[in-house]
Amino acid sequence: MRSRTELNIRKSFFVFLLAIIVSISVASTVGAHASSSGYSDIQVGSDTMQYHLSLVEHDLLQIFPDKADGGDKISDKQLSASLGALTKLVDDGIIVTGDGKVGTAVIVSAKHEKRASMDMIGIDIRYKFAAPVKQYLVQYNFFWYSGVDPAHSNYATIQVGGQTIQQVLGSQNYIVQIQGPGAGAGNPTMASALASKPIVDIAAANSWQNTLKTYVLMGMEHIWSGLDHMLFLFGLLLASEQKVAKIVKLITAFTVGHCITLVLSSLEIAYLSPKIVEPLIALSILYIAFGNIWKKKESARVTVTMLFGLIHGFGFAEVLRGTLSGQMALPLFSFNLGVEIGQLVVVAIVIPVLLLLRRVPLKINWNLYASGIIGVFGLYWLIERIVSQ
Repeated sequence: MRSRTELNIRKSFFVFLLAIIVSISVASTVGAHASSSGYSDIQVGSDTMQYHLSLVEHDLLQIFPDKADGGDKISDKQLSASLGALTKLVDDGIIVTGDGKVGTAVIVSAKHEKRASMDMIGIDIRYKFAAPVKQYLVQYNFFWYSGVDPAHSNYATIQVGGQTIQQVLGSQNYIVQIQGPGAGAGNPTMASALASKPIVDIAAANSWQNTLKTYVLMGMEHIWSGLDHMLFLFGLLLASEQKVAKIVKLITAFTVGHCITLVLSSLEIAYLSPKIVEPLIALSILYIAFGNIWKKKESARVTVTMLFGLIHGFGFAEVLRGTLSGQMALPLFSFNLGVEIGQLVVVAIVIPVLLLLRRVPLKINWNLYASGIIGVFGLYWLIERIVSQ
């Protein structure tokens, strides 16, 4: 009579064959964290605006007016020779008005720079107006306006009137309203005309409530939009066999792990390159899938889950690296809170579904089959991320 282990091995083999047929085509077209990001450092004067735009070099290549000399790099020679084309690109991507009059962008310089340990292109832009401005409007259109990346985010640090204000710009809030230094009430006619637009009033945005809301939502969106993080979490729920004690142990271990590296990496105290992090995240998915199939010991699972939590924390922190300046505690706390809320929502949805499937009168080990499919995704991403580098 065959042993239980032998049956599990045979069963897992067929599960993986089925999983490959069902999901390999899906895995080949689904990404994990492909959204682009950028930074805006804006200094507001009475009749001038100095705008430093930083975009990841790899992302800028998608919209760069001239083709790269080779590979995924833009040479210094290309940058210096493309200021005219970059000016047109900036005019389409950023619209700055002062009291209703459109400002003209002048590209002062464009050069390679390092930010948050990433290779970026920094573009210095200057806007000059004929008279002191009471109200500025900045409309940021890069990537999502053209449909290149609707999930693109830009982390803006705005200095005006002795204040430093941070704001996250996205496809749902891409217009920033800024009072000029020393200005009184804004132009009510302009505000009324643009009431239907997704405007961020910097005066209102400069509050702890807005910061809390912005970064909590960012954390929730990040966990939900990252299919690799979601599949790892789903694998943990399968490993728990829907038992409360096991769920608490595994989720706590994962949370403790990613909280540690999220904080250290966001504050730029510790850093691990995405070239290392991304394959390890894929490996974590593969590990949890194999662990579910071969029934690893619970103590080993908890320890390894926390170790992989440390790796996932570096992945979470890529969103915040380079964005935290000045008051860091609230954005960091809020983003982490958002990640935890996102996890709890996933748990609250998945557990009842798994419990319901257990009641289906079919002799199918749902945990085994689901783990097999998760394993295929993990294996595919592991190979893809190693080969691509």
